[in-house]
Amino acid sequence: MDQGTLVGEQIADGRRFVERFAADGNLVQAAFWAETAEEGLWFLYLATETYDRDGPAAAYRAVHASLDKLGQPGIFSSEIKVISPKNPIAKDVLALIARHPGRFAFNLAGQALGSVAVDQVYIYPPKFFTFPQANPMTTEEISREILRLLNRGPSILQPSRVSLKDGMAFTGVPFALELGTQNALVVRFLADGEAAPRVVQLDEIASII
Repeated sequence: MDQGTLVGEQIADGRRFVERFAADGNLVQAAFWAETAEEGLWFLYLATETYDRDGPAAAYRAVHASLDKLGQPGIFSSEIKVISPKNPIAKDVLALIARHPGRFAFNLAGQALGSVAVDQVYIYPPKFFTFPQANPMTTEEISREILRLLNRGPSILQPSRVSLKDGMAFTGVPFALELGTQNALVVRFLADGEAAPRVVQLDEIASII
């Protein structure tokens, strides 16, 4: 990223990616932009358990997979640094959040996060990458909710949070309920950040809120 102040478009692009990365099943503890004092460059840091659980290579593969789903993400993989939640940089950012709740932009003027001298930091609120654990719904309840959503008027449609039985989740708007192969009911969603419709079997859905 170019030198200078982080602008709204870059913050929005980073937010879209962070939301996509979390929705793809990657547990994120912290997500933030940091401008390094030495280079004067902005990098998007992700502190995720995927780094510790599966290793750095797998974590970066997950980054590329999420970027691919966004189509034109507005952010490059070279701008993203994946770190362990145990990394001193992540710990210092979490400490900033604890000391300054509700504040997300910081001018550090060369102070260190971990061992990295940083001039500025922008921290994404946890609401962008943490989701409440929805209680499982019955198939009948899920069917009723999907039919309700399908019958909404032409006003602005708010996406729903869809949790699957395999532990994955995504946000999207249902637009069709139909009979698929082997007489299984399937739901078609316009999923956030995905160009093609997502098709999910009704019995694979744990909840939709």
